[in-house]
Amino acid sequence: MTTISLYHLLQSGEGFSVRPVGIDKLHTYNGGGYAVGGAQDFKPFEIDNESLSFIHFEKVMNGLVASSLDRDTQVIGGWVDEGRVYLELSDIVRSKYVAVELAKARKEKAIFDFANSKSIYL
Repeated sequence: MTTISLYHLLQSGEGFSVRPVGIDKLHTYNGGGYAVGGAQDFKPFEIDNESLSFIHFEKVMNGLVASSLDRDTQVIGGWVDEGRVYLELSDIVRSKYVAVELAKARKEKAIFDFANSKSIYL
């Protein structure tokens, strides 16, 4: 995936989960498990979708790529909720129970279930 294609997904109201695999290389995460936001105590980046420029998006994405410590167990997630864009670093957890408990500890609103392609609100 390219940064511009991810930007266009958000602009159309879609989300994504990508794994950094090198400089300027992002691959869509196709594995299982659950994404739990709040990895490494980073607050999600949040902005009105209409206000998000590509230049700003690219800077945030570059920062998230640089912050990813474990590219095997973390993804960069982006989604739109009620007209607002969210970008954050998430940990991938195999157990739903562990994912829910971790999300509660991090005060997250939801986890993402990759197998069913849906958010599970807490």
